[in-house]
Amino acid sequence: MPFKRKITEKTKSHSDDDDTDFSSDDECPQIDAAEQARMFERERLIAFSGRCTIGDHQSLNQLRDDISLSCECAPSTSITNYCMSLEIGAKNSRRDQTTLKNSFAPNRRKNVIKLPTKSFCCQYAKNGQILIVASQDERIRFFKRNFGGARNGSKLAHSMKYEQYNELRADTCVWSILDVAVSEDAKILCYSTWRQAIYLANLEERINEGGGTMWNHIDLEVGNANNMAVFTIRLSKDSRQIICGDSGQNIHVFDTERKCRLRTIGKAHDDDVNAICFADDSSNMIYSGGDDGLIKVWDRRAWCDRELEPIGTFAGHRDGITYIDSRGDDRYLLSNSKDQTIKLWDLRKFATPQAIQETRLAVKSHKWDYRWQPAPPGLCQPIPGDTSIMTLRGHNVLHTLVRAKFSPESTGKRYIYTGCARGEVVVYDILTGVVSNRLKGHIGVVRDIDWHPEHMEMVSASWDGVTSVWYWDERANHVTAPFDGAQFGDEDSCDESFTPFLHQNLDKNGGAKRLRKHRVM
Repeated sequence: MPFKRKITEKTKSHSDDDDTDFSSDDECPQIDAAEQARMFERERLIAFSGRCTIGDHQSLNQLRDDISLSCECAPSTSITNYCMSLEIGAKNSRRDQTTLKNSFAPNRRKNVIKLPTKSFCCQYAKNGQILIVASQDERIRFFKRNFGGARNGSKLAHSMKYEQYNELRADTCVWSILDVAVSEDAKILCYSTWRQAIYLANLEERINEGGGTMWNHIDLEVGNANNMAVFTIRLSKDSRQIICGDSGQNIHVFDTERKCRLRTIGKAHDDDVNAICFADDSSNMIYSGGDDGLIKVWDRRAWCDRELEPIGTFAGHRDGITYIDSRGDDRYLLSNSKDQTIKLWDLRKFATPQAIQETRLAVKSHKWDYRWQPAPPGLCQPIPGDTSIMTLRGHNVLHTLVRAKFSPESTGKRYIYTGCARGEVVVYDILTGVVSNRLKGHIGVVRDIDWHPEHMEMVSASWDGVTSVWYWDERANHVTAPFDGAQFGDEDSCDESFTPFLHQNLDKNGGAKRLRKHRVM
């Protein structure tokens, strides 16, 4: 596309130089088709790769060294590598296994279920054998992996399906189920909605008793029940405690066995608490993020009855936090934000009081509403004193609390993956700082995603009502690119890549004998 050239020097006469003389602002230089193509390609690559800003090279290099100990840069995907992956076993080191697995980025999807209402949450349990999906229709659905369609007993990903085997209806639901947390053994389940309470169920007890699920209502006992929402809930590793954050700026801790509230931190943030998580398996450290743009770190061992203060704060976002995830190593965490960025933080580098104040001022200066307005300009300007070690851009955070997470141990925790308002699942590579994959196919905002703990597989829950599982299919193209013009069709089958082609058999005289259709394997 032609562009205008701004003239900063005195205009020459046409006779002096016709190529550089622009006596009128309406005139513009002409570029040929080849240059236009190069310009388009440059913009395409920038849009695809995203943008990475490094704030602390030393800390980031230490993280990258840690990742490199778990996996090497993945080789290019090929059928040869795929065949090698089938032979992964005890003879391969953990690092070799991780490196080889990372070669097979998801390039195809299966639709698990399509609903007429928005899907909000998705989560794996029982080491990935079970999938839980919560939607706006007030129901929580349970799916299990099934390889029944596999030929000759093989367990290829494209032969796998998720089949629904259970469905629970929320006891109370206002507008939608906002968040769901399930224990790793899928015995404890809790959910939240637009009410000042959480709802807890012990699935194992009800199954043994042969009855329906009994929801236990645990009241927050703060604020106005009609105007209170619990946006985020998390279960501890041992499933004995629940933490949550609400729209009243509070953080709560609950006991799952006694079904009671243990602690409330009033006014933990200056605005809604949108995100919360345990720092590690010990459950002693808690991270929280709010619409004030701040991430706070709480050490439960330092709590006393009179003083509940964070031990540190991270500041640098220009808008509210939508999600927080811990890397589980007592050192690194990430935050997704309405300022359209993901930031990576080092627990040893808290913000100064000045940076905290600058963040508060930046957040308060915005008058836009991300629920129905596009992001305003100026969100890319850094906050003075920002201590984040890496900032990633390349996805959109609009309409809802879009989530971002670290990839699991099976990948060396090398990736950060996130939902996107454009209907994509965006995967960032921490080693390179660029977008390594974009999974397109949804037509609504992707709010939640979860990575299978063992396999190169992800699940996405979208506001288009579709829950999809993404996996690597050796029969498909080996590169998933967002600009190739291809669209994923109805992949809810075990043979998405079926493409008929004509095979001609010749008789003894060289003539055509008959035509047959074959499946492309």
